Amino acid sequence: MFLSTDKLKQLRNEKGWSQEVLAKATGLSVRTIQRIESDGKASAESTLSLASVYELSPQELQTTSNDIKVNWTKKMIAHNAIALLVMSSAIGMFMWLGGEISFFVDLPALLFVLLFTCAATIISFGVDGLHQSFMGLKYLFTDEIAGGIKAKKLAAIYLNQNKFVYAGAFVGLIINTISIHSNFDIPENPVILHRAYAVNLVVLFYAALLAEGVLRPLTVKLRTCDISD
Repeated sequence: MFLSTDKLKQLRNEKGWSQEVLAKATGLSVRTIQRIESDGKASAESTLSLASVYELSPQELQTTSNDIKVNWTKKMIAHNAIALLVMSSAIGMFMWLGGEISFFVDLPALLFVLLFTCAATIISFGVDGLHQSFMGLKYLFTDEIAGGIKAKKLAAIYLNQNKFVYAGAFVGLIINTISIHSNFDIPENPVILHRAYAVNLVVLFYAALLAEGVLRPLTVKLRTCDISD
């Protein structure tokens, strides 16, 4: 359960209590009080103890801010970083088994997908929406998020960016296909044609990496976070 750190500090100061006095009144340790007032995360038992002392309901102590609240711990960050590393390693291994790594490197295709997504985001949510999406990448490294309205808005941005990425890849595929059939003589250059189509699929590969490895996990995290848990 996430509690409002500002409200907790305000209530304690109104009573003129130190953290030590509050700890004695609630039966909690001073360290627990310090942690709750720092990150807002409290167990149901701790919340009930604080609510009882302040003569309030547990709901009245919960965060009502629109700001996204996150519980950062080194262990949590490490676990998520390792998960991303494992996923990247698995993809890299399959790329290596599929052929030379250079086959999968196409900077123009990557830039096209990124720029298309950024442009579509600005058109839909404004420059501020694009900035929020960049800043929100840090949430890949946490599992405990509470955020109310802002979390829902950011989830909506990522959900639509997921669509923009695939839309950009689709547009890229169409442009590349037209280019291929306009510049190659199919009967005389079958090998070149096959290689051209292989390069053509790279744009879809980049879109899938970005959408399924970054945007979709962020969307799921932000859409399932609940400040009442």
